Amino acid sequence: MAQRIHYMDWLRVISIFVVVGIHVVSKIINSGSYTEWEWQYANAIDSALRWCVPVFFMLSGALLLTRRPDEPVGEFLKKRLAKALIPLVFWSGVYTAYNIFEKGESYTIWEMIKLFLSDDVYYHLWFLYVIIGLYVMAPFLRILVHHLSQKAFLYFLIFWFVYSGVLPFAPKFFGFELAIPAGMFEPYIGYFMLGAYLYLYPLSKKSLPLLGFLAIIGYFITFFGTSLLTERRGEFDDFFYEHYRPNALAITLFIYVGFQHLAAKIKPNRWITRMSTATLGIYVIHPLIQTYLHKIFGINEMTGTPIIGIPLVWILIFFLSFAIILLFQKIPGVKHIVP
Repeated sequence: MAQRIHYMDWLRVISIFVVVGIHVVSKIINSGSYTEWEWQYANAIDSALRWCVPVFFMLSGALLLTRRPDEPVGEFLKKRLAKALIPLVFWSGVYTAYNIFEKGESYTIWEMIKLFLSDDVYYHLWFLYVIIGLYVMAPFLRILVHHLSQKAFLYFLIFWFVYSGVLPFAPKFFGFELAIPAGMFEPYIGYFMLGAYLYLYPLSKKSLPLLGFLAIIGYFITFFGTSLLTERRGEFDDFFYEHYRPNALAITLFIYVGFQHLAAKIKPNRWITRMSTATLGIYVIHPLIQTYLHKIFGINEMTGTPIIGIPLVWILIFFLSFAIILLFQKIPGVKHIVP
């Protein structure tokens, strides 16, 4: 068994906790009005949380792409794809059943197949499709990482930033689409590679004040940008919420590099390690916990007031999800759907 990297365990657990928080406040953001204080309160929270998904991709890149590229491609894919494909198939079935029996949807067999193939079964399962795509690319990217010089690697990341982070501003704010294909600089592959880069070439501790300053600017751009675009559009505009915008990258870098420099101070913790191994399970199951907390017990993000309801339901969803996954992982066979 590979030796655990404890700061990565902590970062993985905090990230999945933050994912749950995003899905709690998003209920207010997607259904409320930007003129209400509850919406602005939820936006203020959500604007600080957009780093969590990029961190997952960075952690995967750091662990998978920095190994020597001598593992056979077939062997690598067999091990990694099973850990994502089996949960994807199973939980797609679960959420399809939920759509049928709870939401009253009706599908033919072909429609269910199309929903699965087009990533339209349930809103959060998109993550598994992206992970599968990155796993397929990983054996080849690992060869690239192994042979790239630091300077060439940095150029790759700069091109990724320009293509995925900067160029989308043209159609959004200037009304025209640039005829430059992104190609291999598609959004999430950059975070995958960035994790490997920072593992091989960590930024110095002296960079943290600048990264912190940029993260604060990134937060305010996310908050005020989302408010202004939503007001202009008359409905929620998530342009600045996208994980690969420069504002999100600034916050992500600060969080990730900060944890790297805390590595020497972070000690092993049995429960953090346990939660770290349950993150995928927590991710796939927590929307169901959120739904049934509201349906059965009437507890949601608006319970009492959002100031109380958001942290209350956030904590409940997280720990109930973890407890259920902990039980699942003890059942032979079942653990393969929540690895």
